[in-house]
Amino acid sequence: MPALLKKRKLEFEGFGPSILSAVARERLDDSPVPKDRMQARAMLHDQCPITPGVYGWLDNNNQICYVGKSKCLRKRLLSYFAKTPADKKTVRIVQHSHRLVWEPVSHELLALIREQELIYRWRPEFNTQGQPVKRQPAFLCISGGVAPNVFFTRRVTPKAQFSIGPISGTGRLRAAVESMNQIFRLRDCPDKTPFSYNEQMQLFDNPSSAKCIRYELNSCPGPCAGLCDRKDYLGNMQQAMDFLLGGVTSKLTLDRLQDEMKAASLSHSFERAAVLRDHFLNLRWLARRLKQLESAQQKLNGVLPITGKNYQKLWLILRGGRLVGSAAAPRDRKRKEQAVEKLEAIEEKDFGLPTNLMEMNMQMIMMSWFRKYPKYKQQLKSFDEAIETCKRPSA
Repeated sequence: MPALLKKRKLEFEGFGPSILSAVARERLDDSPVPKDRMQARAMLHDQCPITPGVYGWLDNNNQICYVGKSKCLRKRLLSYFAKTPADKKTVRIVQHSHRLVWEPVSHELLALIREQELIYRWRPEFNTQGQPVKRQPAFLCISGGVAPNVFFTRRVTPKAQFSIGPISGTGRLRAAVESMNQIFRLRDCPDKTPFSYNEQMQLFDNPSSAKCIRYELNSCPGPCAGLCDRKDYLGNMQQAMDFLLGGVTSKLTLDRLQDEMKAASLSHSFERAAVLRDHFLNLRWLARRLKQLESAQQKLNGVLPITGKNYQKLWLILRGGRLVGSAAAPRDRKRKEQAVEKLEAIEEKDFGLPTNLMEMNMQMIMMSWFRKYPKYKQQLKSFDEAIETCKRPSA
């Protein structure tokens, strides 16, 4: 008997639990995939509904290798068996799989939410291969210590004294962080670098020099060499904080960069004008993203009624743009009383920042949905309105 036995993976037995109430989801359907293309299309015509939903492809080991979603399940799944496939990935998925499962839901938004749950839970091979890291959301933070600066991270970190996010577009966010540190004259050297200020007494009068060229370019005051005053440096930090919070510094900074860019161009300093242009575009992009995030945190709070199965109503519960729960709209007195207690508890609870990629992506999905379909903002009920509806006597 071998000393080490390879751990056998559990076979697929279902998509698993969901933040979405059962009132939003139909039962999971399962079907072997015929080898013949026309037989597969006939099977889907007979069995697959024309509703929104999620689907999964299973390999020969009954492991999920791909998860997808669609606002019309039958149309989407038929596309996998088109005479001319859409792309090579579609062909590979079909060749790699032998079973197909699907779960209808009552609304396109719910399909988006359910798909994100399944990708995060199952990590299917064809969903995770080649996914660009630059598209993942991240947090913009201000560090602590003697000489704080601006940085970004993909997960909430205890070394940050202040964090804001999530913000989509890690690649663009990285460039915006570099612009923040340069425009507000904050250091970007490693945290392990020793820092001091020029008002600190030194035992020996040894001349110090900055450890990078940014001091010479006047984009960093040189706290690594004790070349700046604490009050001045922390003042720069306060201006950066005001920018991130959408204060007056935001508009003043963007206006100043535009003016300096135009002046550099008129004086034929085109290289400097190009650098200022890049900083301006980065910070304008960041200001817009932060404004969108602030708007979601302030306005996307409450209950969004969505049509469930059999004409029932589903309540999606939002806090700060995040989906924090769902439930069937209560009908009888007992369930209404329970709903009031739940809504009051959620309204008072501090959920903090998202702690994992699924929560971050869920928030991105909800924010994007309301931007794309503004009419849903009018349907969003505040917590007070939803509670009042529950307390109102039934007709």
